[in-house]
Amino acid sequence: MKHGLTTALAALVVAAGATGCTSGGEDGAPRSGAQRLATAKACADGTYTWLNVSRRMVLTDMTGAHYDKGDKVSTVDAKEVARYTRSVSTRGAAVPEKRLIRDLARHLKTGLAGDGVTLLDDTGRTTKYDKKAASGEQTAKASGRYVAARAVDLVEGDVRYSCATETGKGPRAAGSGHVTTWDPTTEMIILRCGEKLEKSWSQGAREAARLGCREGDPARS
Repeated sequence: MKHGLTTALAALVVAAGATGCTSGGEDGAPRSGAQRLATAKACADGTYTWLNVSRRMVLTDMTGAHYDKGDKVSTVDAKEVARYTRSVSTRGAAVPEKRLIRDLARHLKTGLAGDGVTLLDDTGRTTKYDKKAASGEQTAKASGRYVAARAVDLVEGDVRYSCATETGKGPRAAGSGHVTTWDPTTEMIILRCGEKLEKSWSQGAREAARLGCREGDPARS
């Protein structure tokens, strides 16, 4: 049987910008539009330090059911079990959302949803499953319980940044923030509970087996 399918989601058009950012002067007063623009430009060449960066495979959709030999098992049948939202929050100098996600992607050397560079970076602000855009399917080779699931590689991190300003124009602007996003490549999982998982199966597949199969099923061992 197949040991998991990896499918890239089709792009969805969403608005992306400085959503979730806050801005203020040295005394906390709101900056003017021109000041915000100047800060954003300065931060294009800023210094970014990433802390507490984590990556973990999380299930977003799953179903477990009995299928007879020859039946089609599809992730289209999976039901949402968790939903994650892409978000960026900042304190201090305002930096556009895409700039922070892009720098995190550069730090991890991978594409991330919302980075403005990855072909599929605009997959929506949440992990809600667009079943018409991507799905995995296979034929049941034996009767029994199967689990169909979907998982994403969730990424989170804290950042501190310092943005250069023109010589003689005042101190460097600085700020901090937190980013939550994910790798836009989604893992589609189909497994048979009556078959033990091999070592090559992913963390997402093992979690799907743990939650979707029954106690005593080989897939959970």
